[in-house]
Amino acid sequence: MKQKLRLIQRRTVHYLLVVTYWMSKLFPVQPKKVVFATYRSDKLVDNFRAVYDELESRELGFHYVFLLKRFPQNLFGQVKYVFHMMRATYELATARYFIIDDYYYPVYVSSLRKGTEVVQLWHACGAFKKFGYSVLDKSYSPDDDYLKMVDIHRNYSKVYVSGEACVAPFAEAFGMDSKRIHPFGVPRTDQLLNQERQVQIENKLYASHPEWRSKKLILLAPTFRGNGQTTAHYDQELDFQQFREQLGPDRYSSVTDASFVLNRPVVPAEFSDQIIDMTDYPDINDLMQISDILVTDYSSVIFEFALLKKPIIFLVNDLNSYKEERDFYFPYESFVPGPIVSSFHDVITWIKANQFEPEQIERFAARFFTYQDGQATKRIVDHVLMGALPEAPAHQEKMKTV
Repeated sequence: MKQKLRLIQRRTVHYLLVVTYWMSKLFPVQPKKVVFATYRSDKLVDNFRAVYDELESRELGFHYVFLLKRFPQNLFGQVKYVFHMMRATYELATARYFIIDDYYYPVYVSSLRKGTEVVQLWHACGAFKKFGYSVLDKSYSPDDDYLKMVDIHRNYSKVYVSGEACVAPFAEAFGMDSKRIHPFGVPRTDQLLNQERQVQIENKLYASHPEWRSKKLILLAPTFRGNGQTTAHYDQELDFQQFREQLGPDRYSSVTDASFVLNRPVVPAEFSDQIIDMTDYPDINDLMQISDILVTDYSSVIFEFALLKKPIIFLVNDLNSYKEERDFYFPYESFVPGPIVSSFHDVITWIKANQFEPEQIERFAARFFTYQDGQATKRIVDHVLMGALPEAPAHQEKMKTV
């Protein structure tokens, strides 16, 4: 009965959006209208901020619409969100460019009008965990009724990814021609490669936490388990007592970020001077810039951290079950650029030993970032507006002449 009710709800929302799009076609496409739409954040951040700033700097006379609204957890909020999606559907039907950074349901319900382009600036770098059409045989996949109702990831005009190695996985995940997937970079990584900005970020964070200047910072960034925001959880036990005893409060601090995780790791009050919960901090890029070591499991932040040429430790104790549930585009054991451990004790051992392989990190970054010049935003905006193709990066030119 519950499943039948859920299906009725889905179909009701779906046909509401179909009708909304059909009615919206009574209005013309606005050639100067650019829409930014996401359910991931209520603020203009990351890829959106970078692309918006670049567009504005060119003074092209665009009119901008921002549909920035996190998907709510409560029933009343979800009902209100239906009206938000109806508005998004109207904005889609009348936009020249409709820019998204993740799955976005209104994009998939109707065929696009001539004159509208949907630009997918996928939020994650690299190609790591399977998603979209790549997981149809996994429990992570949407159910059959949902897939019969809507073709997920349809209507993308252009998709931008971090590097050549990502094109084939994304083509599979989106069920689309690889020719529309462009390895020009990820806009928000430009700031990671901007030395002037890096100094500004360091000064800002050290002003709030002056004790960090003299310490090694460990960034703990776990990924959630479950099928989405409403079921996101994290199961790994984190022994903060052991962290303090083994590494010492004067030498190391841990900065944690557990975005989307409902049961985020709780830091006991007695450790609050050494283990700081920064999950609500708006930009994990800033935290990566000041951190010395990343500890994660299946998070795509490994790609950005590799750009910074810093060591990564992979703390996993459910690899086999995760493969069953979702799996990866590349074999995990040979793919990740750092040691794989199963306990917090092993994490501490690796930190103390400090025997990482920088060449492994550099090879990994080169594999998944075709360009490492901090110009991804400019390349993408040039291509969106004019179809301009960038020059091959210097290392590729060398390969051609060998």
